[in-house]
Order: sequence, then structure tokens, then C-alpha cells
Amino acid sequence: MSIGIKSLVTGVLLVLAGGGALWFALGGLPRGDDNPWLSGAEGYDKAQQLALGEGIPLLYVIEHAKCRRCKTLDTLLWRSPELQSSLAGLAKVRLNPDAGDGSAHILRRFPRVGTPPGIYLQRPGEPLRPIRIEVEDQQIWMPGVTYGRGFFMPLSAAGFDAVVRVTLALEDASIDNAPLP
Repeated sequence: MSIGIKSLVTGVLLVLAGGGALWFALGGLPRGDDNPWLSGAEGYDKAQQLALGEGIPLLYVIEHAKCRRCKTLDTLLWRSPELQSSLAGLAKVRLNPDAGDGSAHILRRFPRVGTPPGIYLQRPGEPLRPIRIEVEDQQIWMPGVTYGRGFFMPLSAAGFDAVVRVTLALEDASIDNAPLP
């Protein structure tokens, strides 16, 4: 039985293509362990390094241990399987001023949160951009042309992802000077 050169080359190329596809599929998918939630002052520092190194935005969640809304939001949104791919593209930090992990010191750099949870996005070196969520009503604020001119929409993984993209696209959320379409 003789094997032709063309058959041999085709077989080798198919094996290489299959191996490459398998490597891409298994190696290219982000695992939850690769980008976990960080917490406290140490987590804040790690997230800053991760954001600078990877070029990804930061997500800060300011919460308290006995906060009912914080626990509800954790269950509804942060642990949602649908949201994990969106969260994988963010350096995530939880800050709790009551935890004794240095969060209180870090939170001096943040606006005061009257009713937790407080949620902020930030590109490295840029100002904090708020994300407003009404946990009881399960609604999230979608900025319009400016941050102040928007609307509430149902809280979901797709809604959160859209709000993140729009909020990061605003030039400066604090003074509402987003470019007009």
C-alpha cells in the first residue's frame, strides 16, 4: 500500500489544523480563575496593574457586609452566568470599608456612596464613571447623549454590557460633554 505525497501532506495539514483549532478553543476562552474578583487595598493595586498591563477598564463595586441590596445585586448580576464573559474583560475590585482590608483607605479617593452599592468604571488614568443601578426595581441607568440624559432599563447581563460600553464611550461623565451623534 503506497501513500502519495499529496495524501501525506494533506493528512499532516489536517492534523495541524485540528490541533490549532483545539489549542485556540481551549486556550482562547477566559476562565473565571484567570480574572477573579479582587478586594481591598491589595486587590486594588493588583487590579490597577492588570488594567495597565492588559489595557482593560476597571470595575469598582463599593459594598457593605450587611447591605441587603449588595447581596441581592451579587446574586442577580455579579454571579450571573450570562455576565461572566463581559466581566472577563474588566479588572474587578470589591471595596468594603468595614472589612479591615485597607478598603477604607482606598475609598478616600472615591466619591462618597450614600446608599450602597456604589459602582464605578474607570479606564486607567481617567476619571471615575458611575453606573447607577436601582436594585429593588431591578433597573440600570443607560446614559444617552450625556450621562444625565438617559433612561432606566431592565437590569440584565445584556443591559449591563450595553451600559458599560456607552458609559466608557462618554468623554467625561462628570460634566456631560459627550460628543453629539
